[in-house]
Amino acid sequence: MRGANGRVSVPAIVAALALTVALAATLVAGCGRKTDERGRSTAPQGAGDPVGPFRLSVRNLPETPSVGDNRLEIAIRDTTGAPVRGADVEVLVSMQAMGAMPKMESRGELHEASRGVYEAKYGLAMAGEWDIGIRVRHASGTAEASYRLSTTLKGASFAGGTPPIGTAAANVGSGAPMPADVPGAVRIDSARRQAIGVKTEAVQVRDLSTTIRAAGRVTYDETRRTEVSPKFSGWVRDVRVDYTGKPVRAGEVLFTAYSPELVAAQQEYLTALGIGSDSGAQSIDPEIAAAARARLLRWDIAPAQIEEIARAGKPIEALPILAPTTGVVLEKNVVQGSSFSAGQTLYKIAPIHPVWVIASVYPYELPWVRTGMAATILSPFLSEKSRPGTVAYIDPYLDPQARTAQVRVVAPNVNGDLKPDMFVDVLLSASMGKRVAIPESAVLFVGDKRVVFVDLGDGRFAPRAVTLGAKAGDSYEVVSGLKAGEIVVTSGNFLIASESRLKSSAQKW
Repeated sequence: MRGANGRVSVPAIVAALALTVALAATLVAGCGRKTDERGRSTAPQGAGDPVGPFRLSVRNLPETPSVGDNRLEIAIRDTTGAPVRGADVEVLVSMQAMGAMPKMESRGELHEASRGVYEAKYGLAMAGEWDIGIRVRHASGTAEASYRLSTTLKGASFAGGTPPIGTAAANVGSGAPMPADVPGAVRIDSARRQAIGVKTEAVQVRDLSTTIRAAGRVTYDETRRTEVSPKFSGWVRDVRVDYTGKPVRAGEVLFTAYSPELVAAQQEYLTALGIGSDSGAQSIDPEIAAAARARLLRWDIAPAQIEEIARAGKPIEALPILAPTTGVVLEKNVVQGSSFSAGQTLYKIAPIHPVWVIASVYPYELPWVRTGMAATILSPFLSEKSRPGTVAYIDPYLDPQARTAQVRVVAPNVNGDLKPDMFVDVLLSASMGKRVAIPESAVLFVGDKRVVFVDLGDGRFAPRAVTLGAKAGDSYEVVSGLKAGEIVVTSGNFLIASESRLKSSAQKW
């Protein structure tokens, strides 16, 4: 606006300049976006990576690369944020040679999809880590950039490129030192990473389960072992079960015995019943008959045998002694004609189905063992090679010699192929729940420390001490030092460790 003297006032000049700057910014922002019919941006997001006179934003479609056809969207802007149109862009996706496998390359077929956004179609021949090389030629300058791509991770990570205008050359060589605030960290270029076979994996929260393998020994079920010890004295007439190890069934005759005490007790019972008496009475005294019968029962004479005595009408001199349970004879202390006294152990019998398997478990594995959990018995001598079982008991103390706890597993043994004193392997599978976990291959053991290398992006790797929990298969539980989503090195970490001088700086970690 002009004043009274016709001159332009200073406030008017300032306002005009502000309006001009705002309009210019709006035009630049509008030129730097690709929009759809609703005005939404469809170009790769983010400020981009500074490379020479440009800023590059790279997006892979699909987000996680897959074997087969893929697409790259490359948004190129200048330092002011304006889209760079008409650039000559080359894309090379490659995997370095490893062993007998030759180097693999895939060149993208490029076209400018929209203002400053270039699209490349390419293919991946196999899963793994690939390098992306991008070269941009334009009137404003030439620049090269490299990105890293993995079929197990989302997106492409910037690995380096032509230094931005006005900055010193980037140090991207193998083994280049990192800033002092990340001790032991190194930067390794993509070619060297591919050559040494570096692979990475994200730290994840997983449902972990651990398998405990313990040495086991087969033994008899102690709760079902029995002894045959008559409650009367006598002599052995006829031995039916005549050797140790012979299988017997409950109720089977072991031997026949003559005992004057037993004959007298039988006669007393018959007399009380009035059997064989001259009077022919049906029963002289029911109470005496009941007492005589109870006496025979307390001497382990079976009710069926007592009924047989009553039917015979006279005492049975060679009374059969029956097996109290089914099993095998562990011990036999009689021969034909031998005498025995009341309470003497004549036979020991133990069942062989089911059997006990006593497994020796180390103290650090005991927190995962509980009664009722499933177990698997392994033995090459079993026809099926493995057999299920159930944990029935855990000893409350340790073996003072072996420093292990004995865990009792009950296993079926219908065919008797699990022999007592046979050695077997016992597998116990326990669920640990959801835990933060990393692969076993990611862990380096440095004295009493556990170290992993964390991928910081841009080809940077830094060592980090972690605290591990239980081992579950090929994974470790992470107690502290890492969080879900971080990227750790799972292959090639020994060579990265040599780059960061792992051994010499272990104490500093």
